[in-house]
Amino acid sequence: MFREVIEMSNGEKEITPESAPEEVAPESTPEKETTPEKKTILEMLIEVVGKESVSDSELERVIYSGDPSVLPQFHYRWKGKYLADYAVRVENVNEIEGILKIARENNIPVIPRGGASSCMSSSSPSRGGISLDIKPMNKILEINKEGLFVRGGPGVTFKGLENELEKQGLTLGIYPSSAKSAVFGGWVGCGGKGGIGTPLYGGLKDHIISLSVIGGNGSIQVLEKDEDINLFLDSYGILGVIFEIKLRIHEIVGEYKTLSYAFETIDGLCSALEEITMLETKPVYLKIADDELQKYSNPLEMGKYVLSVTYVDVTIDIFENLDSITRNSVGAYISDEFSNKEWDLRYDCEFNPKQHTETLMFQEYWIPIEKVRDMLFAFEKYRRTHKIPTLWFGMLGTQFEMRLNLMVMIDAAQYLKFIAGKGILHKMMKKAIKLGGGPYTIGLQNSIYMSRAYPERLIEMQEAKDKWDPIGIMNPDRVTSCLTSYRRIDLLFVLATAFRRLSRYVGK
Repeated sequence: MFREVIEMSNGEKEITPESAPEEVAPESTPEKETTPEKKTILEMLIEVVGKESVSDSELERVIYSGDPSVLPQFHYRWKGKYLADYAVRVENVNEIEGILKIARENNIPVIPRGGASSCMSSSSPSRGGISLDIKPMNKILEINKEGLFVRGGPGVTFKGLENELEKQGLTLGIYPSSAKSAVFGGWVGCGGKGGIGTPLYGGLKDHIISLSVIGGNGSIQVLEKDEDINLFLDSYGILGVIFEIKLRIHEIVGEYKTLSYAFETIDGLCSALEEITMLETKPVYLKIADDELQKYSNPLEMGKYVLSVTYVDVTIDIFENLDSITRNSVGAYISDEFSNKEWDLRYDCEFNPKQHTETLMFQEYWIPIEKVRDMLFAFEKYRRTHKIPTLWFGMLGTQFEMRLNLMVMIDAAQYLKFIAGKGILHKMMKKAIKLGGGPYTIGLQNSIYMSRAYPERLIEMQEAKDKWDPIGIMNPDRVTSCLTSYRRIDLLFVLATAFRRLSRYVGK
């Protein structure tokens, strides 16, 4: 065998392929062509993020598929698809890009997951797929004291950020009541409308300078316009994944002071609430609650209902105004010790009852301040007629709206009580919508209310979904679509609550 070297006109040399002498080769059976085995989805995911950051074990899939709500337990019982197929932890945008590429090519749902503290199944899989954990992206990238801004990954917790800012005499000023576990990306996805600090400093929307995002279509962009940022607020991960956030921060200007007042009636409580929100000086934090909630955190020393309000640097004018308002509403100051404890418990008070019951069902409502009274009167009526343990908590979001959290303590194994409790919360949502409010958190559970509570937002998000995630892999069955119809759910709860009341009557 030999190679022939040919001198070319330009002086270069070309080597011809090897040739064989002319001889007759013996007949032989040609070898069968082999193709490499197709890689599994698990193998492809491991290539992107490494073996340590991917799991398809049942334990991790269960852990990465739920949140503090009871609903996922029933989903697992009814339909196996409400369980992630893979849990994947990502640390940078390149890894997110690689995971989304695999998901698009194989039509696999991707469910972005932050602190998972919303309690409305915002990050619970409805069609299996990849639970994408963004918490490892938890680095504070920059704290700029001169420009008063901070940059960080979507996995930064608000409590962690606040601790770092305080060292430099700074504060973000706003954070959710679940600040210990809630992360940047999660609160953006849930809207950040109402939290500690928002009555004074404004909501999360007022603090976002830019969002760096990667859409379900693979597009990577830095959003700086209000209309673009607004699409990712309240989006619940249906458009894409946020991988960096730039936020405005504030200088610490004084000390916090909390004042707590007890009331015997809802009427007195709400009269005081409405007047306090109209004062020129805005609070950092304002909470209302009943004695049932308080017994699990800071039991009331007097009265049936409490209003606790926190200001930055309380002046004599604030003291006098609050004293006048609360006395006119037949309220009374509780004590300094009680008030200080209320501020210390701001992260925990609404979650503490969970430790004392098998199931604590939440429903969150975004309610105009002047309609809170109507909501609480209706809830108290259901509490008496259905004889189901209930409690409630409210936190001022803006001067004009409150996040009202109504809760039912129940054993989910007692099915009729469980469904009756869900029915009460559904009836309260129907009332909230009639009063000009709606669901505070959408997630999986509340998407059925979008067309009735927020029809214009629904249209806006459907258009955004077509643009950012045209094949529909990002967190399906939320906001722009849902698993069932409003009418079906409405009928179910009407029949269930009626049947329970009838069965109790027949039993007697």
